[in-house]
Amino acid sequence: MNAPKLPSLPDPPPPHPFLLRLARLLLAKAERGTVQGPVRLLLERKVAPELHDAVDADHIQLLRMQLDDLCATGWVALLLDNPRAFASFSDRKPRLELRDFSALTTWAGYTPQALRWRQQWRAHLTAHWAANPHEAPADSAAVLDHLNRSPLIPVENLPTEDATRSLVTLTKLCRSGRTMALREASAHAFQGRSKVLDHREELLRLLGSTSGQFTEAPIQLLLVPPNWSSSNSSFRGTRAFKDVLFIENLVTFEHMAETRNPAWAGSLLIYAAGFRGSARRLRSRAGCRLYLRAPASATSLPEIESWLFQPEDELASSSPVPVYFFGDLDFAGMQILASLRDIFPNASAWRPGYSQLSGQLEAGLGHLPELASKAQQIDPNHTGCIYADDELLPLMRKLGRFVDQEIFSFQDHDDLGYESA
Repeated sequence: MNAPKLPSLPDPPPPHPFLLRLARLLLAKAERGTVQGPVRLLLERKVAPELHDAVDADHIQLLRMQLDDLCATGWVALLLDNPRAFASFSDRKPRLELRDFSALTTWAGYTPQALRWRQQWRAHLTAHWAANPHEAPADSAAVLDHLNRSPLIPVENLPTEDATRSLVTLTKLCRSGRTMALREASAHAFQGRSKVLDHREELLRLLGSTSGQFTEAPIQLLLVPPNWSSSNSSFRGTRAFKDVLFIENLVTFEHMAETRNPAWAGSLLIYAAGFRGSARRLRSRAGCRLYLRAPASATSLPEIESWLFQPEDELASSSPVPVYFFGDLDFAGMQILASLRDIFPNASAWRPGYSQLSGQLEAGLGHLPELASKAQQIDPNHTGCIYADDELLPLMRKLGRFVDQEIFSFQDHDDLGYESA
């Protein structure tokens, strides 16, 4: 049996000047808007004088039919106050409500403000480089192409002259060969804003920077080695720690450092400040700084450094130290786990913690993503950890809820075992 055909939307109306003017006014209002809620354009006299000044009822009816044709597309809706005796169409305060910005933009031939600014800036850059060739990059066409593909959005609130000045300053820094932190370079070039150049390696290269010229801030690892003197573990005396446990949130890290339960009595606890994505600098002495949380003995530090900074060609021949991750039970936490596995291929989700969090979800607790500013988190699909991929991710997808790490109870541990994946 053939599936029933869905009704198709009617063809858009011809671009009548009356409709085009209203559409562009509505789109411009949408770009200026700063409040939540639908964007509406009141068709008052100064906006739609045709509706207010016409004395011919047939002309009013023709304009209404044009509005109805536009509304039939679903891109806009016409809102009217309830009819009253002897009230005309204009007396009912007609309002157009925007429903599909992109489609209406295409039909009306409207260039959004951001695109207009980018076009103006490209023209300004081209003229500036032509007048000042010593300030132009070696391949100005490649820079313009890059900015077209990957707009430098943080400068779009500036006059084009100021945006050009920032790019010239950055070009000079790149050519100077001077080494500095990436965020320092950003602050120097972009009005004190330090994050503009994050993930902008291609732009820096096109402007003449050399490899390693602009460095990211080192990752800070806060360490708490186990206190073997107060533990009866059979691991005492063989090495400084049984396994490594990365903890996402500082509150939980601090509590676990103070409350050494048997589940993590022999673990080297690590809180990583500044860890982003698959930051391989975590395993290099230049890209990582180690800090011992007091009170802690420094006697285990050489063994920690030996494990962390071990050359990759020695990893395959050595017996790997088990590595675990414990964070929020949400998609972002699972993405951190996946990224950690890029650096530590044997890393897995820490079952004693996640079994508690998943139990909270199964009991009907947790929160909807939109209630904790997590609606934009992306499902990582696959982490490489069997426990996470077979149990934790399917549970979150099924229930559509997350739970934060801080709900973890330090007294209730039904499953103290470790499972690598």
